Amino acid sequence: MAEDEKKAVLFDISHYMIEDGPGIRTDVFFKGCPLRCKWCSNPFGLTKRVQLIYNKNKCVQCLTCVSACPRNANVVVDGVVEIERDICISCGICCETCPNNARTVIGREYSIEEIFEKIQKDRVFYRRTGGGVTLTGGEVLLQVDAASRLLRLCRQDMISTAIETSGYGNWADLERLIDLSDLVFIDLKHMDDQTHKRLTGVSNQRILENIQKAAGHCSSKGRADLIIRVPVIPGMNDDETNLESSAKFLASLTGIHEVNLLPYHRLGANKYDMVGLEYAEADIEAPASGQMKKYQEIFLKRGVQCSVGGGEIGINTRKFQLGG
Repeated sequence: MAEDEKKAVLFDISHYMIEDGPGIRTDVFFKGCPLRCKWCSNPFGLTKRVQLIYNKNKCVQCLTCVSACPRNANVVVDGVVEIERDICISCGICCETCPNNARTVIGREYSIEEIFEKIQKDRVFYRRTGGGVTLTGGEVLLQVDAASRLLRLCRQDMISTAIETSGYGNWADLERLIDLSDLVFIDLKHMDDQTHKRLTGVSNQRILENIQKAAGHCSSKGRADLIIRVPVIPGMNDDETNLESSAKFLASLTGIHEVNLLPYHRLGANKYDMVGLEYAEADIEAPASGQMKKYQEIFLKRGVQCSVGGGEIGINTRKFQLGG
């Protein structure tokens, strides 16, 4: 077995989740992402490297971290502790001395068996609610060998599986994960290539091609259900031209279970400060529910099954009935 199949770098394993698939789920967050979406709500997943998280709201300014840091990366500026990020190596020594848990190191390497052991502890909730495991991120395609091995273990244990991806990766890798999943979420952020590059840092050509291929692949009986997620970001991709183009593109494909329109939110904005980054889109307001309904109509008029915020997901459970 290749070494990269044995381990995965994660930034979280979240239990008792009720999104990213039906029922109660365990979400496994892979660390690292090739995109840099301006509205990203989870900066913890952007880089694969370990990061020091500093929650200033919990800090009581006891200054124990200042004396504990072997590199003198913690300094006092105007009476407040700040981290000099170009010096800090996220060693975690300051976390051990913090009395209020204001600091933690996020991101670690797990063996696949270790992750699977944590997943199995939630098995009773999957059985009772029709839930399962969702691999998300970051970007799961960046660690495809580890992800496919974990999905395979879940399937062997009759645990329902889902993946959430930007679709930015090699088709062969995405196909591997689709064939090990009951439910697949792929994001569609913008139809115009140049605008997509400006908003995310990458071209949309590979993503659109992968959505087309995934739709055709999933149209075969017994394969995964494919859901396209469209994040609706005011002033960035919510113009009628883009939404009409998105609806037209998706209406031309077979094999798409439904489209989810996800209204923008700022719930992750405070995380940027925790990792020493600035959240550039703090002034954007969430779209009103009435406006989201108008966007939904654009897709419905094209004959595309579309819901706002996720709706009722009818996961493909034809092949797997959860055991005890």
